Amino acid sequence: MKISTLKIKGFRSFGPNEVLIPIEDNLVGLIGLNSAGKTTCLEALKKMFGQTSADRELFRQDFHVGKDEDPDFAEEKHISIEAVIDFSEEEKQAIPHFFSEMVVDEQDGDPYLRIRLEAYWKKSNFIPDGEIDSKTYFIKTAQGFQETEDSKKLFPSHFRSLIQLLYVPAIRRPSEQLRYSSGTILFRVLKKIKWGEAFKGDFDKKVTELNNLFNSLDEFGTVQQSITELWQQFHKDERYKDTALGFGGSDLDSILKKIEISFSPTGTYRSYKIDELGEGYRSLFYLTLVCALLDIEEKLSEQEDQENIGINRPLLTILAVEEPENHIAPQLLGRVIKILKKISCNDSSQVLMSSHTPAIVKRLKHECILHFRINHKYETQVSRILLPERKDDAYKYIKEAVHNYPEIYFAKLVVIGEGDSEEVIFNRLMEVMNIDFDDNIITFAPLGHRFVSHIWKLLEALHIPYVTLLDLDIERDGGGWGRVKYALKQLIEVGADRDILLKLKGGGVLPDSSLELMHKKTLKTDKDLKSLGSWVRTLKRYRVFYSAPLDLDFLMLTHYPEFYKRAVPENGGPQIPDKQTEEEKFAKKVSLAVQAVLKSEKAIGYNYSEEEKQLMIWYNYHFLGRGKPVTHIQVLSSMKPREIRGNLPPVFREFFTRIKEILDKQ
Repeated sequence: MKISTLKIKGFRSFGPNEVLIPIEDNLVGLIGLNSAGKTTCLEALKKMFGQTSADRELFRQDFHVGKDEDPDFAEEKHISIEAVIDFSEEEKQAIPHFFSEMVVDEQDGDPYLRIRLEAYWKKSNFIPDGEIDSKTYFIKTAQGFQETEDSKKLFPSHFRSLIQLLYVPAIRRPSEQLRYSSGTILFRVLKKIKWGEAFKGDFDKKVTELNNLFNSLDEFGTVQQSITELWQQFHKDERYKDTALGFGGSDLDSILKKIEISFSPTGTYRSYKIDELGEGYRSLFYLTLVCALLDIEEKLSEQEDQENIGINRPLLTILAVEEPENHIAPQLLGRVIKILKKISCNDSSQVLMSSHTPAIVKRLKHECILHFRINHKYETQVSRILLPERKDDAYKYIKEAVHNYPEIYFAKLVVIGEGDSEEVIFNRLMEVMNIDFDDNIITFAPLGHRFVSHIWKLLEALHIPYVTLLDLDIERDGGGWGRVKYALKQLIEVGADRDILLKLKGGGVLPDSSLELMHKKTLKTDKDLKSLGSWVRTLKRYRVFYSAPLDLDFLMLTHYPEFYKRAVPENGGPQIPDKQTEEEKFAKKVSLAVQAVLKSEKAIGYNYSEEEKQLMIWYNYHFLGRGKPVTHIQVLSSMKPREIRGNLPPVFREFFTRIKEILDKQ
């Protein structure tokens, strides 16, 4: 018995349009930035299945208020929270409680339950916060079919014990849960114990013996007599005139309220109480209490089954954990997630947890992750992480990206680049351009020269904006026209309108046959370069930019040549023949450098100036013979901001302008 879908409408950050939240695993991680709606989703479950009336109580602020809406002028509001519950094959026959409430989509289809909380708020002239009416129903109509007045049946209050929600808040106070009072975890645990009449008799006898033992002490009697005499001097009423000093009589509940837990050894002469532990251990112990309750219920259930007593525990326990990473070291987080996974494997348990840390994403399967994001209307959007087909090589790449770069799921904007050089350069340029990655929650995602369409698809599905910088690679294999063709085809694959993307200057649309042969076009004339440049400008409208004419390393070298020439070890650097006195050797050196940089023995650098070809000697030295990121770090750290801005490549100005435009819209 598991929740398979949650539907929320009109609750806090969930707007007037119903949001479907698919729950396709027994353990689900809700991830996203702060205030994206993760906690709201867990709170919605508490409003439905909370064990106390306080848990289920709704307030005016629970009703959604639109971005431009003045709540003082609202007349009424509506909340709808629905859980769709599926059953295993065994449960379909073994759980009689819900047989009459199940629905099916079609004949011989799998039966399921629809449980919905509906609440209405109405403005009132007599009650300052208005009137709220809420009810929970079974919905007797299958999904997708028209509901009628007979579709709703009130959810019986005695059924609430069959579906239990255990909520672990972000701020964890285990000491509160160790009190023997209604609603606490300790109360639930100890209520599982069957206090037999024989035990109660023995308990009363032992308490009486203990009291008699103290009363036998003369000093104790003196204390009690003194208190009684002075009390009667102050208090002349016949009622309550006698006092007795003792240990709570035979009131079992009074004794249970005094239960404490202690921890040892501590390295001191005494044990520690829960409040003396550090925040991390207190947080871990809170989770321990929750897990203990579930473990006890499971063991008692097995015992009851063997004794044929019948079901005396919830049929479904939903464990809602808010930010399990709080106060816990990343190394211990793995242990926490492992325990939560184990709990989720129980037939009657399901775990949902919210998080805004990459450490959680790394420890979950992508199928278990739901991404939460606030859109421009300040309403929560929920998306699944989509991967290519398993047989596709891209599946492995994107799956690894989910684990290796989980920061993208918490970003307001993602900058996509070819590799490590881009990340180093962007980090420095962000400072120079006064756009801080951290302040603006920008994440860099390296492509590694592969599968740009899949990272685009992933980000589109999650509604996370992005900008992309690719290498144009003119005269390299597949470069130039091949790079443009690749980007055009990938944009079409992720949903770009083909007729707009491939629109020609004369008004026509580039035919498929021409697109397929685009990589074979030449770059021998100015007209060819002008045509290529036109398509490069078109791609900028889709937030795709190019390091031209070659790649980012060459772009930086050509704009800051003197700084890169100085970035050499002492007595190091490429051995360059003198251009004047060793003309032939110099020409040979340039020719070999061009072939190495363009990665072809036939390369002549037709589209590069003489100055650019000579710089390829330095490219060969810095970026083919040494580590690219190290070189860029060395050069950029030696440059002042004004020196970088003084000759900044134009593509960077356009790139950062687009980043600012996107951030300003959020």
